[in-house]
Amino acid sequence: MPRRSERNGVSAWAAACLALLAVVMGTAGTASGQDARAQALLDKVIAAHGGMQAWDGLTDVTFTLSRIVLGPQGEEIAAAKSLYYLKRHGRARVDSITGKGVQVEGFDGEKPWVTVNGKPETSEEALRRAHFQAVNWWYWMGVPFKLKDPGVILTHKGTGSFRGRPVEVLEATFQPGIGRTSDRYTYSIDPETGHVLFVEFQLQPGVWPGIGGPAPLRSVWLDYKRVGPFMMHTRRIFYRDAELNTRAFVLLFGDFQVNSGLPDRLFRAP
Repeated sequence: MPRRSERNGVSAWAAACLALLAVVMGTAGTASGQDARAQALLDKVIAAHGGMQAWDGLTDVTFTLSRIVLGPQGEEIAAAKSLYYLKRHGRARVDSITGKGVQVEGFDGEKPWVTVNGKPETSEEALRRAHFQAVNWWYWMGVPFKLKDPGVILTHKGTGSFRGRPVEVLEATFQPGIGRTSDRYTYSIDPETGHVLFVEFQLQPGVWPGIGGPAPLRSVWLDYKRVGPFMMHTRRIFYRDAELNTRAFVLLFGDFQVNSGLPDRLFRAP
């Protein structure tokens, strides 16, 4: 997911965040000088997910996200459920039940805010996590459409198979000055349906609290359903190993509402 550069000083941090938001909130445009085969495949994937017109017409989306953490033997060791609100211009709000009580993380398009049981939480880590929620989920809910954003370098990496099904592989990296240029995303696509089947991505640590590391993240995308004008997966399984033998956690998406007219006040700090 595109992210800010590391600089010293508050003003540099703010400038970097604004640059990041320009990427996250930008309207998807036609990339120039790209791999023609990759672009043709991406066009097919976008059409299969509802089309660029549907993405351009999206104003807001609401959904629930359940996260189920699994132990080494596949046993459930923890579970949590959050309610997500996303609105154009990078705004986001996440309501969760935590061990401390009701936590609300918000981003109003300019600055993050957090409350726990109605009281402000102002630690730097909590605010950065709230900002990450907006950046992270606007990106992932925007796949595959955001792969058309300016600054994305898309490469067709050939064909292969995934669990017995033929796939074509797209790799997304970023031009200098766009996000983190060493971040890398690989998407395995079913060429018949245009659905994303498998995603592997590597993120630099130290940019967002607790995010990134030496090993790539690997997830299988499942259970595609019609959500308003979109076709979206509703289950994502992350694995601990490259062979995809041991599950780490599962994300379940549901209760979608699209273009419901979310009010701006929902995203402002109380």
